[in-house]
Order: sequence, then structure tokens, then C-alpha cells
Amino acid sequence: MSSIKKIENFSFAIYDSVGMVNTEHWNSIVNHGSEFLQLPYLNVLEKEHPDNMHFQYAIIYDANKPIAIAYFQIIDFSTESFSCIFEQKEEKIFCIPSNYLKKYFKSHLKQAANKINMRLLICGNACVSGEHGFTCIPELNNSTLFEALAELIERISRTEKLKGKIAGILFKDFYTKNEKSTDALKDFKYHKFLVEPNMIVDIQWGNFDEYINCMSKKYRNRAKTIIKKGTDIQRKSFSLADIQKYAEQIQLLYNNVHLKAKFRMATLSVNYFAEMKNALGDDFNFMAYFYQDEMIGFRTSFVQKKSIEAHFVGLNYDFNKALELYQNILFDYVNDAIDNKSDQLYLGRTASEIKSTIGAVAHPLYCYIRHRNPLSNKIIKPFIEYLKPTEWIPRNPFKEINVL
Repeated sequence: MSSIKKIENFSFAIYDSVGMVNTEHWNSIVNHGSEFLQLPYLNVLEKEHPDNMHFQYAIIYDANKPIAIAYFQIIDFSTESFSCIFEQKEEKIFCIPSNYLKKYFKSHLKQAANKINMRLLICGNACVSGEHGFTCIPELNNSTLFEALAELIERISRTEKLKGKIAGILFKDFYTKNEKSTDALKDFKYHKFLVEPNMIVDIQWGNFDEYINCMSKKYRNRAKTIIKKGTDIQRKSFSLADIQKYAEQIQLLYNNVHLKAKFRMATLSVNYFAEMKNALGDDFNFMAYFYQDEMIGFRTSFVQKKSIEAHFVGLNYDFNKALELYQNILFDYVNDAIDNKSDQLYLGRTASEIKSTIGAVAHPLYCYIRHRNPLSNKIIKPFIEYLKPTEWIPRNPFKEINVL
């Protein structure tokens, strides 16, 4: 096969733990890609990993020279996750005229779900949005890279003794600007599908007042009202010791938001935030929100070279409306990005319409998935349907001359 000829000189080093990775070789490649492939970050994620997740790390070599690195998460989804998908997508999935056939088909799929706790092999990171699965030297041809990744995945499957047990392989998340190169995955029977967009603010203001003044009258007045409602909120930047001290409250606030998600790939503990602060210091920001001496929320973010990446938030919804807590958190993210002189603020892919009201623009994301056998395909089809974007109305808060 031609693919064998193209990668015949390639070799692969696959590691079960970040502590086993050849640091020198990994670091010789990592700066070509995402900051979420840096080993200190990956070390924390592995140390404080969700119960249903484990990892694989790989270095691809050409004649003993490292040319690419790849990061994989292997996630086991429970039958409870599938029940949630089937129940909420019931009308779309089970559109069969005969009540008998409808009942039979629904029962058949649920039985399949009960037999398989879907194991998904992900090239990428389920905890952050964007292209964080692999990177390579600039000279490496895209088609050759994806051929190498396809071969690497087969080797990981054999190494893990998971062949036949993995329901699907997912490459996540790619921006449309890279569509031409990533479509090489179609040659390996991967199916492309859209997911919720990443909401990104392009920072072009010298200070927060300038940002507010660039808004149209309607949104400027709205922003001032929101900020006024949050006047009595106290903000405190948490140290490692603070995170440990308020661990119980942080976990409750995190759970409040996390449990509202329509589908949860993984659940983190408060130790994750503490370890991330310990490892990254000022590059990981944890801001707590207090009202009348009660902790009512928090937000986290990664401070990167040219951007800020909003991470997890926690909320006490009892205070959300009266204090406009979530909206104030969004404005605080913008303020941080301006003060940090960042080029962009990445807000993730939830609450797209609300985020658009503060100036975030949708950047479409898509994934590639491949099922490994007909039975797993019965699970993956509704899984894909469930992850597809929901309809929402984009808003533009800025004056016409300042449209981003």
C-alpha cells in the first residue's frame, strides 16, 4: 500500500504516563502547537484525572528524529450517559410510524447501550475546546501526518488490548480554516460533523472603558446595568492555600454548573484546580466571587502568550439573576484580556448567544469520528446527533463601524 511506503521509516514511542515521556524529544516539538500540549499541564490533568479517563502519549519519529507528538484521552461512558442521549433525542432518533416498531427499535438501541459502556479514544482534550491533540514539525506533509496518526491509533489499540472494545475514535476540535488539511482523515473512514462553536473575542481596546464605549447605545446601557447590579460582589484572586481552604464550596459551585451540561464527558474534583495552581502559578488564574461574606461563584482561566483561555466556572444560581453574576464574570474575562494585552479571549462553546452579547464571535468547530464495528455504530449515530450545534441567534453589541 502507498501509505506504508510513505511512513515506512517512521517509528512510534507510546507511553502510558506523562512521567514516562521522553521530555527532550517531546519539548523539541511541542512549541509548534498548542500550549495545552505542554507537559506541566498534562501532568496535572493526569494526576487529577476523572475516574472514567486515562491517557496515552506518543512521539512519532522519522529515522530516529522526533517529527510529531500526539495526545490521547480514553474515556469510558456509562449506560447512564446513553440513557440521557436516547431520552432527549427520542423524537429525532425514533421517528418510525408503527408504534410497535418504534418501541422495538428504541428497546434494541437501549439494550445495545446496556451491553457496551462506550469507550471512546480521543485525539485531543475533552476539557478544553480547540486543536490540542497533536502537532508536528512544519516540514511534515499533512497527508503523511494523518497517515502516521492513523497507524499510531491502530498501535495504541493493540498496545492497550482494546481492539474490538473501542466503540469509536474521535479527532477533536478543528477550525474551518484547517478543513482542507484535516479532510485527509476521510481517507481513513472518518466521518466529519460540526459541534458547538468556540466563542472568541478579538481584543482591540486599550482599556475596559474604551471597550464599553465601542458598544451601541442599547448594549452599552445593558452592560452598565449589569455591572451596577454586581457592585456589591467582592472579587478575590485565590492562591493555592485559598483554593484548599474553600475546597468544599468550590466543589459545590462547580457541580451546580457541571450538572446542567447537556452531556458530560468527564467530571473533575476541586483538587484539579489546586494542582493546576500549584503547577502553573500565575499562568492559571482562579478568581472567587463573594457576596455578604458568602462565596457565590468562581471563574478560572489560563493566561497564555497571546491569549486568555476561559476555563471552568462555578455559580450559586440563587444569586445569579439579582447580581447578574454570570454576566459580570464574562465582563471580568474581557477586562482581564484587555489588561493582559492579549490578542484573543477564548470563551469556550457553551452559552453562545449570551457570549455574543459581550462581543464574542462564533468560530465553527468540527470533529472526525470513526466507529469500529456495526454495534458501536448504533451508539455513535445518536451520540453525534446529540453533539451537533443547537440553533441560537448571534448578537453584535458594537456600533456598526466596530463590528468584529
